[in-house]
Amino acid sequence: MSSTHLMTTGRDGLDYTALFEHSPGLLLILAPNPPAFTILDATNAYLKATLTERAAIVGRRLFDVFPDNPDDPQATGTSNLRASLDRVLATRAPDTMALQKYDIRRPEAQGGGFEERYWSPVNAPVLTATGELTVIIHRVVDVTELVRARLLGERARLALELELVERGRELAAALNKLRLANDELVVANRELEAFSYSVSHDLRAPLRAIDGFSKALLDRHAAALDTDGRHYLERVRAATVRMSALIDDLLALSRITRTPMRADTVDLTAVARRIADELRRRDPSRDVTVEIAEGLAARGDRQLLAIALENLLGNAWKFTGKRAGAHVSFGRDGEAFCVRDDGAGFDPAYADKLFTPFQRLHRAAEFEGSGVGLATVHRIVARHGGRIWARGAVGEGATFLFTLGDSA
Repeated sequence: MSSTHLMTTGRDGLDYTALFEHSPGLLLILAPNPPAFTILDATNAYLKATLTERAAIVGRRLFDVFPDNPDDPQATGTSNLRASLDRVLATRAPDTMALQKYDIRRPEAQGGGFEERYWSPVNAPVLTATGELTVIIHRVVDVTELVRARLLGERARLALELELVERGRELAAALNKLRLANDELVVANRELEAFSYSVSHDLRAPLRAIDGFSKALLDRHAAALDTDGRHYLERVRAATVRMSALIDDLLALSRITRTPMRADTVDLTAVARRIADELRRRDPSRDVTVEIAEGLAARGDRQLLAIALENLLGNAWKFTGKRAGAHVSFGRDGEAFCVRDDGAGFDPAYADKLFTPFQRLHRAAEFEGSGVGLATVHRIVARHGGRIWARGAVGEGATFLFTLGDSA
């Protein structure tokens, strides 16, 4: 067996040395002479993968040619390979090694140092007919790129996990802030409820006193008053009535926010018809055509949605009060529900004030009301996860459109 070439020309005339050298496999032929394990030959593919030349490694000790990377204190390539070769000597059977990190020394012409590599090795004995071990074939598969890809994927996964952990921490902090804010809101709502009750209770007593004494003056001392005096007292009494109504509306608005919601499928067509019938009963002299579309329904709180429609249809009825043969409708406009009328309308420049409590776009002398109705509708729609907006022009009627979070 030549120290330069393991193979020779066979009886069939084939050059087995050339055939071996040009094999695509990464093969290294070793002498079974521990601890040297002298290198006898290698395929060109192995030489290329290990950045070596045949003349520089053949005849040399395996671990002199391929030592561990001295810069890697965790390197175990040589010890693992030596242990595998020892098992082949002992068992006369192939030994498959686990995936190995075994760095390759880079030639000085290429900068020197070591290049990180990962290998999947198998060491197999070549035996004679009598069982004598002649050589050991060290076959490897270079899986460096695959391992790098996996490591890159693992790093990306770890980076993603770290990012998710960080986002989880941020979310937990945000949720904690939200919980604290919600707790503060609960306390504020309770305080507001107590304040509203206190205001309503404390204000009603003096209002009743003002109204009562004013009425007593009119009933008992009217003769002592001139026309202006009686007029002033009537205005005082009217103001107390209006103040009492404002208190009632304020309390009703606060209750809308606090009322627990119960979700049902609500037949809005039926609700609107009941409201229209009630409006006609209250004001039978009015000539108003009310059109209500069929099949209008939504998921929501039955009581709150009824209050919203009462305010919207009531507004339409009120603001068409000066129009003969008025028209009011309730139906759909695309995805939104809508209430239309051909009444007084409003200046669109002030549309943003429509849903603000106590904001009025018409004088009280023209149309009565406290300016709380649309604010109430806005809160009900918001509690259902929807929104409300309006279109209109002065003298050309108004259209109020609203959506609900889970409309049927």
